[in-house]
Amino acid sequence: MARKYAPEVHLAPAGDDWTRPANVDWYLARVQMRFDHPGCPDCEILAVGSVTQSNMFSQSHTTKGTFCKHTDKRLYSKDSEKKFFLQPPNDDVHKGSSNPADWIVYTHVKSKIGGGYYIQYWFFYPYNDSVASVNHEADWEHITVTLNERGEPVSVYYAQHDVGTSVGWASIQPTGTHPIVYSADGSHASYPRAGSYDIPSTPFKDRAISGGPVWQTWNNLVNMGEKRFPLNGQTFVLYGGRWGEKGEMDVTSGPQGPPFQGSFYDENR
Repeated sequence: MARKYAPEVHLAPAGDDWTRPANVDWYLARVQMRFDHPGCPDCEILAVGSVTQSNMFSQSHTTKGTFCKHTDKRLYSKDSEKKFFLQPPNDDVHKGSSNPADWIVYTHVKSKIGGGYYIQYWFFYPYNDSVASVNHEADWEHITVTLNERGEPVSVYYAQHDVGTSVGWASIQPTGTHPIVYSADGSHASYPRAGSYDIPSTPFKDRAISGGPVWQTWNNLVNMGEKRFPLNGQTFVLYGGRWGEKGEMDVTSGPQGPPFQGSFYDENR
C-alpha cells in the first residue's frame, strides 16, 4: 500500500532553491553528535564519521553545573532529550545530495479507527532555508494519505510548518495512484499545486515552484516502523535528540525525528 500511494514530489529548480533531499545514513556519515550545555561549552559525544543508526540512540551524558563542571545527572539520547544534537562540520552538508539515488522517503503506516489506514511519507532535507532567516539544520517534512476500509484513497494531508491542509483525493490530480506534492522553495512545506501560499501568523509566503527535479518516491522507499519498534534496520527512530544544531529559538533549531513529533500519531495530520 505504501508503495502504491507514494507521492511524486516536485522540487523547486536549482536557481530558486539550493537545498536538496538526502537520507538518514547519508546525513549521519557527515555529522557529529554533541550535547548542549546552556551557558557552558557543549561537548562532543560522537565525532564526524562515527555516528550511525546503531549507536545514535544509545548515548548518554551528564549535565554541567557550577563552574561548568559535569554533575551526576545523566541524560540519554533514546529519550525525548533535546540537549543531544547532530551538527554538520561545514555548510556543504546543508546542500543535501545532488544524486537522486540518495533521496529516500520514510513511511509509517497506522490503522484508522473505524477501518482503513493512514500512510505517512516523511522526507528528509539536511537544511531548511526558509524566509526571513528562519533557518535551521535538518528538516523533516511529511504528507499523509488516508485510505478507507476498502483500501481506497480518500484524502491527502499536506503538512505546512505547524499546520497543514487536507485535500480530497478527487481534487489532487494524482499521477496514477501517486499524489503530487510541490515542495516549497527552501522551507519544503508540502502543497498540492504550484503557487504562492500564505504562511500562517506571518507576513511571508511560501513559493511552490514547478520546473525542478521530479522525485518519484516509490522507487526509493523504506518502512521505518514505530517508535521503540523500528523496521528494516531503521533504528534512527529510537533517537530522541535534535537532528541539527540548537538555534536562538525553537523555530531556528534542528527538529526531532518523526516518532518524536506529535503528527506521527495525530490522526488528523
